[in-house]
Amino acid sequence: MAKLGARSVSLAVVAVLGVAVVAACSNVAPPGGTSSSPPSSASRDERVHVLEVEVTGTAVLTTVEFTLDGQVAEEKSVVLPWNRKVEVPYGGGRHEWQVRMAYDGGEMAAVATTDGKLVTRTAGSGSPGSANSANLSGSFSD
Repeated sequence: MAKLGARSVSLAVVAVLGVAVVAACSNVAPPGGTSSSPPSSASRDERVHVLEVEVTGTAVLTTVEFTLDGQVAEEKSVVLPWNRKVEVPYGGGRHEWQVRMAYDGGEMAAVATTDGKLVTRTAGSGSPGSANSANLSGSFSD
């Protein structure tokens, strides 16, 4: 085995360290530029659609059925006001929703917005003890 001198060992260490520094800096963005590395999960589109439904009035809703993309949630004996706010991430395509309400008399008004824009509204009233219903529905997409 050949014997290496101190100068040869020093040059070898400098060469190895130089390669390590170049490798470590290869993903650093140049001044005023961008890195060529793929985007991290933190830089993905984190925007959301906001669907909000608000129901006000004097009626007591015997049932409220809220459906979003086929997933149903039901509440019974709901005293107004009632509000449902749902955030849906971008990138999911088309989303369909519906709100069905049943009430026994009184007055009610319902408004639905998506991303702060009016989608639909309804209102109704009925005599005490009468069977009444109201529905809202809509869709949104990216």
